[in-house]
Amino acid sequence: MMPVVSNSRPTANKGSLFARLHAWWEGMEVEGEGAFDADGGQAGNQRKLIADRAGWPPARLAAAQRLFGQGCTFPDAEKIIAQQIKPLAVHGDTGVLDIAAGIGTSARVIAQTTGARVDGLELDPAQVETGNRIAEDAGLGETAALQEGGLGNCAVESGTQEFIYGREALLGLADKDMMFREIWSLLKPGGQVWLLDFMAKKAEVATQDAANWANFEKINPHLSSVEKIKQDLTASFLDVHVTEDISKEFSRQILRGLATVANGLQLDSVPKDQHPWIMWELKMWVRRAAILKAGNIGFYRIHASKAYDDPA
Repeated sequence: MMPVVSNSRPTANKGSLFARLHAWWEGMEVEGEGAFDADGGQAGNQRKLIADRAGWPPARLAAAQRLFGQGCTFPDAEKIIAQQIKPLAVHGDTGVLDIAAGIGTSARVIAQTTGARVDGLELDPAQVETGNRIAEDAGLGETAALQEGGLGNCAVESGTQEFIYGREALLGLADKDMMFREIWSLLKPGGQVWLLDFMAKKAEVATQDAANWANFEKINPHLSSVEKIKQDLTASFLDVHVTEDISKEFSRQILRGLATVANGLQLDSVPKDQHPWIMWELKMWVRRAAILKAGNIGFYRIHASKAYDDPA
């Protein structure tokens, strides 16, 4: 069945998944079988899953990895992470703590590219299990291991960490001051922290963007401005060295990754329980790229460190 194209807005003339993604990105509408609906699933298909996407049920983990590759949960993940960590002064003798490990993508990339040992913290037991299995299969079971827990509730001893890494560790966290205090506590004197996350460019202009974000993903993005993050890090006795806006680069990387996925994906080979997750994950990342394109929210790289002299 060929898609029916709306006449009310600019239209796409192809029925492929990439055409639908491109149409959505450019503000077009493509209706009919397989088209996106406003809630991010397939039109009229399993809207109820949207209310349950805060967790990672097996179908979502499987769908994300089918889209983005084994061990990956976003477009072109391994290449993007490898590029984002290039400035890190990490080597084989360095210990790294990943505080928002997910299924361990960053942990494995850091371990593979630097030779460092990486320990990951993740609250979701399903992702811990999946990540450790993937690490074992890749021969990284000893150097990129995950454990269930989070800052303030983990087996990591204070003052033991040389390097703390967090990718999207801030977005869903309301009490960022607590997080920064915990980071300071875990770091050795001279230890470093490297954060990559979505932040408001100016606190007063991101309100509607955050509301739109929350409406689709059903999470509450606790966005702080980049200046507020810098202030909070400083108040936690962490010296801020770098605050770099990498939004344009990250957005381009997301869209290139989605184009590759869209051109190669055959939905008829995907198990039916993954179909709504496939469509939702794709649209989620197009939406995130659109958020960055709008210009009120950015994706930032922040580097800070703990002073050698303990202020306490």
